[in-house]
Amino acid sequence: MSRPNQDRKSKILIVDDISANRRLIADILYNTGNYNIMTAADGMATIEAIEVDLPDLVLLDIMMPGMDGYEVARILKGKEATRDVPIIFITAKTDLESKIAAFEHGGIDYITKPFNRHELLARVGAHVQLKNLQDDMREKNRMLEDREIHLVHLVDEKTKKIEEVTHALVTALEDANLANDDDTGNHIKRVSGYSAVLAESLGHESQFVKRIKLFSSLHDVGKVGISDFILKKPGKYTPEEFEQMKKHVEIGGRMLENKVLDPMARSIAMYHHEKWAGNGYLAGLAGEDIPIEARIVALADVFDALTTKRVYKEPFSIEKTEKILSEERGRHFDPQVVDAYFDARDTIHWIMKKLV
Repeated sequence: MSRPNQDRKSKILIVDDISANRRLIADILYNTGNYNIMTAADGMATIEAIEVDLPDLVLLDIMMPGMDGYEVARILKGKEATRDVPIIFITAKTDLESKIAAFEHGGIDYITKPFNRHELLARVGAHVQLKNLQDDMREKNRMLEDREIHLVHLVDEKTKKIEEVTHALVTALEDANLANDDDTGNHIKRVSGYSAVLAESLGHESQFVKRIKLFSSLHDVGKVGISDFILKKPGKYTPEEFEQMKKHVEIGGRMLENKVLDPMARSIAMYHHEKWAGNGYLAGLAGEDIPIEARIVALADVFDALTTKRVYKEPFSIEKTEKILSEERGRHFDPQVVDAYFDARDTIHWIMKKLV
């Protein structure tokens, strides 16, 4: 990376109401070959000169007619564009109070007249070098900030594209489910809504709620691999038919096993038929070994199955459904998820009535 402060001469602004003093200091600095020189005879001329061309350092006299050096320094330090320009006071005032006042007004150094040529060059050189280093650091920080902003933008764009692909995939898989059941569309919407409400009631952060609302709609996506005869059978399954039905979680897991897709989607499809007591299917997981998103969708799915008409049953009443949920607390369902349902029951009932 180039270092612009080393590729050009530093600009020094010399401010003194006596022209002979300005010429003397200017000659000393100019003859080194390291500096470009600017001069000003009073405070107002200083402010005007700096607005036109920002110097790297100011050598500022204190005793000047009209606006003294302290007032000039106060104005420069009060402006965002000039507050970082270093000021060295160079004056005939030698008392301690004047020196203290100079530093209080933002000076970084104090040289008394008559000054030693070598001392002047040493102090100016040191402060110019320090200023250059500070400018380089600011430039590096600015570039890093720009890079971070650029990276954040790239990440945001990538995230947006992934979300678009995910939504497209979810929609396509939902459409596949619709071919199996006329009520699947509303079932998916209700389960998604219930799952989001339960997750929020459990205290999960908004991103988790957003994800489970999206991916819970894929909980039964594996049913595309199950025959219509089994899916739409009005009576009770035979043991063999039930074994076939259970395979939809395995099929769904394989369908959603993709590095691009959020693993929550596969987790829900694979484990939403597991039971808290360990007697669910297919993995036989129990308790907190079951992913929390699957525990949430398990209750949402069963609640919807109980409260809606199916080919094999009429809808249960809310009272009967909630009695079943309470009885299955700690057996089929995570106790905390059941509690979350009762905490948010009004919202869940509203979703149920809206998406009949």
